[in-house]
Amino acid sequence: MTASAVRDFLKRDVTASGVRVQVMEAGHGHATVYLHGAGTMSGFGDLLPLARNRRLIIPIHPGFGASEDDPRIDSVLDYAIHYAGLFSQLGLIGPIDLIGHSLGGWIASLFTIFYGHRVRRLALACPAGLRVPEHPTTDLFMIPPERLLSHLISNPETLKRFTSVGMTNDMRIARYRETTSLARVMWDRNYEPKLGRWLEGLTTPTLVMWGEQDRVMPAQQAEHWARHLAHAQIETFPGAGHLLFAETPSAVECLEAFLNTEHLEGSRTSEV
Repeated sequence: MTASAVRDFLKRDVTASGVRVQVMEAGHGHATVYLHGAGTMSGFGDLLPLARNRRLIIPIHPGFGASEDDPRIDSVLDYAIHYAGLFSQLGLIGPIDLIGHSLGGWIASLFTIFYGHRVRRLALACPAGLRVPEHPTTDLFMIPPERLLSHLISNPETLKRFTSVGMTNDMRIARYRETTSLARVMWDRNYEPKLGRWLEGLTTPTLVMWGEQDRVMPAQQAEHWARHLAHAQIETFPGAGHLLFAETPSAVECLEAFLNTEHLEGSRTSEV
């Protein structure tokens, strides 16, 4: 499959632990899984370049998008355990490359902590889950809905692209449902108190990516993540906010380069 042929995802439903979830796939090659953030309305088309030479898999969390609700899930750890079963059902037994954005970064980090033998490389884009008192995460539940996009997006052109699409009643209902699902796991606190200590046992090569204008999780949190990780590199992106991959194609290029690199030279910080 050539790069120009990868234009959309194939979608299918998979039942895991009695819950039907949607799985999106594109491309062929080494399995690369992307765990999305706290919403699905922005879509995932910006990630399609990753499918040029690999099998890109995007499962939709229970309670989000076209996946069914699972009322048993009331913690982020429950999501990590859910994915352990779903990955086995998808035949993802060998080490995969795992990418997590925002909430998905929290899930991906927990999955790698507890199932590290199943992850070859880990990429965390503006991940949630770590408590950094001097650079705290914004409480999303306190942001009025009409201001949410301006908190998520810094790039004016990207913001214009998103706001040009009118919000229908169905879209409002879908967003409310996803916010409710998020509240089940993050209402009491938007971090895991033990995460820093747990991360210190990870030996998986890790890329920490951040938009420098992220108004949800400040980019200064990147250094705190790297401090807890044995093999991490940081890449930051000027002018980009929280929806990193939608705002700058260079983030996808950077991610692809990381996944294609055989060895990490060590921790470093750079701007792209």
